[in-house]
Amino acid sequence: MAEVTWLLVGAGDIATRRVGPALVEVENSRLLGVCDLDGERAERLAAQLGAPEVYTDYAQALEECAAEAVYIATPQSTHVELSLQALEAGKHLLCEKPLGLNGAECLRLLRAARESDRVTSCSNYRRLSEQYKLTEALLARGEIGTLVGGWAVYATPFYNPGKAPMRRELGLSRIKELGYYLIDIVHNFFGRPEAVMAQASTLNPELYNDVEDIAAVLLRFPGGELFTLLFDCHSPGTRHELELFGTEGRVYWPEWPPHGNGPVYKITRAGMETLAAHTHENWHLPMIEDYVEALLTGREPVCTLESATTTELITDAIFRSIESGKLEPVGWEEVS
Repeated sequence: MAEVTWLLVGAGDIATRRVGPALVEVENSRLLGVCDLDGERAERLAAQLGAPEVYTDYAQALEECAAEAVYIATPQSTHVELSLQALEAGKHLLCEKPLGLNGAECLRLLRAARESDRVTSCSNYRRLSEQYKLTEALLARGEIGTLVGGWAVYATPFYNPGKAPMRRELGLSRIKELGYYLIDIVHNFFGRPEAVMAQASTLNPELYNDVEDIAAVLLRFPGGELFTLLFDCHSPGTRHELELFGTEGRVYWPEWPPHGNGPVYKITRAGMETLAAHTHENWHLPMIEDYVEALLTGREPVCTLESATTTELITDAIFRSIESGKLEPVGWEEVS
């Protein structure tokens, strides 16, 4: 295989602004078709991207399109079923986040992926950001010692380009949508948490229905490490920050994609060092580059279904803690 050919499923906001252009711009990547229930929308995006094939029926697209890989960019509630159909059709798979509505259905997809020989991935473009990669290298070299904790804040005004009802059953929880990136990054740095404590409130029910717009989450790890996540979709302005505490120093991200593209600060006893970390302006492009390279060389992509499923199991525990008001364990029985 000299290149990866794609069927893009979903022609909405994220497909139009980032995914579609990245599929076209990445080297050794070629977009063959666009599929969307809205034929006019699919035609418009296909024309914009130069894709020769347009479909409104997903089953027909899987049967007729010669693409080796499918990118699922549809609403969250459809991710698992459409991904399973792609695998059944023998297609490689890259699915938007969050992977599913809960850990149980993500485990069902993970089992199917493990039984296939297809290359699978779930979008977390922040894992391919320069901020993440630089920090991962700092930690591997032990430059801030052993991780003991940290915090992250994700504050952004109300955002709902699809105008779907903001209900948890549709996967539109702020913790699932915004928190996916943070939770995934944190468990890749710290390992799997053993328990979580969380509280959340819906302050704008006319906008959010039963979805939280402010929340606080505490993750506790087996070695005693603690990480706090704060979410705020109630106030104007944006904050997208993260800080890691180590025994010999700290790492601070003041802003990172998509809301900023700032440096990484390393703080040790010797002082503070500013490290340049500028990610490509199309945040999805480095992730799709990684996937294409993985598929062509036979290695695993950076963003795995295992990692995405782990994130969903942690999220399940967060929601249990919100409901119970107690520290809730995270179960790992079905994830190796």
